[in-house]
Amino acid sequence: MRKFAISFIAILLIGIGAFYGIKTWENQKNNLNNSQKSVQKVSHINLVALGDSLTEGVGDEKKMKGYSGRIAKEIRSNYDVSVTVSNFGKAGDRSDQIQKRLDTQQKFQTHLKKANVIVMTSGGNDLQQLLLKNVLATSQKTLSAAVAAGQKSYQQKLSSLIKDIRSYNSDAPIFIFGNYNPLYVHFADRSDFNADVKLFNAINANAAKKDGNAYFVNIFDLTYGQFKTVAQRKKLVKEAASSNSSSNSNAAMTAVLTGQKGVNNAWISTKDNYHPNNKGYNYMTTQLFNKMKKEAKQWLIK
Repeated sequence: MRKFAISFIAILLIGIGAFYGIKTWENQKNNLNNSQKSVQKVSHINLVALGDSLTEGVGDEKKMKGYSGRIAKEIRSNYDVSVTVSNFGKAGDRSDQIQKRLDTQQKFQTHLKKANVIVMTSGGNDLQQLLLKNVLATSQKTLSAAVAAGQKSYQQKLSSLIKDIRSYNSDAPIFIFGNYNPLYVHFADRSDFNADVKLFNAINANAAKKDGNAYFVNIFDLTYGQFKTVAQRKKLVKEAASSNSSSNSNAAMTAVLTGQKGVNNAWISTKDNYHPNNKGYNYMTTQLFNKMKKEAKQWLIK
């Protein structure tokens, strides 16, 4: 009798456990189905690209408007959604000039209001202007000090630009590219140029963080192109130091910009030694897409 009672209790407990196990599974299944029903993908993306020549797509042999045409293709093929791209990039624009166009062009404003995704490039021309203003600096230290002094002005201009963007669209995520040093392979011995670019990139990254729904896209590796290893870069530095003699001389710079130098960055156009070529824009697109994938819930989900 005692054995029967124990067996009966055991069977009863197993039955209760099985019942609750089935109920738990059913509840989990229902929750999963409800979750899948509640998470719906959008069918169309309005992507607005704004900024300077990197947004306009200068140097792009494929005529895809740089990263903007390429990222649209990536989104379509990976997420099976339609994409409309509105490109408001203009070569030579500083951050304040981008904002001026936004404030004066109704078409720009209208497209921005409808955007699901905003991508922007900024800072390259701000830094370039600052370097040109101090081109006669007597030393690298003096030039770096001038760049450091100018970062506050750029920070304020970028903050103003983002605030202006948000006045037209407060919801869409903003993906903000950093910049690269286009002349590194020709002036590898000038480490201060890399430091200047990184200083301005930090401003872009901090501005993205401050916004709360903006994300920094790092493309600094465009600086190095095919020179990926430390050994390759050390060799490049040695060669640059011996061939340039005075790295900031007009003669050395002219040789670079007119294509007289024998070494080139495989990711940058040889037409101007400044803007990305097809490989460069592919790299920019890969970096952007990887960041967008991580933040897909901000723009892909209804």
